[in-house]
Amino acid sequence: MSIDSAQSFIYTYKLLWPILALLTWLLIIFTCSFRQFLHALPIGIWTMIIGGVLENFFIVFKFWQENLISIPVGELDLFVVIGPFFTIGVIFVRFLPSNPWGKVFLILLLSVLATGIELIAIELGMLKYTETRWIELYSIAAYTIGLMSAQGFYYIYYNLPKKH
Repeated sequence: MSIDSAQSFIYTYKLLWPILALLTWLLIIFTCSFRQFLHALPIGIWTMIIGGVLENFFIVFKFWQENLISIPVGELDLFVVIGPFFTIGVIFVRFLPSNPWGKVFLILLLSVLATGIELIAIELGMLKYTETRWIELYSIAAYTIGLMSAQGFYYIYYNLPKKH
């Protein structure tokens, strides 16, 4: 199978988002033990929900457009929600440092990396920004706010009083 036929197959069957989801889940598999995964699971679900709601909002109000949707969830692909959005929350908790500046750095680093994934998605034709309404800096800001909410949720969730 040549690269052109493989690429044609992937685009014809809209497999780019599922491939991205698979790659992000491989990141979880190779960086987390099962115990670490279970510990980070609530935060992964949180980032999945927050990311899905925000992205759906941005798509509905024409800030950008998602293409090659294989399984629609609102205006976005299911594999975006269960792949990159979930993974960013799990990875965030997995590598969350204890000092405040380390947390800020990690949030900014993950925001830049997620925006980098968006830029790759744009190059592959999976995503398109509305040029007059959205720039990369806005994506970094949105991811930063989303990860700050995940950090807040993390501290609330893990500091709840234990029922006996």
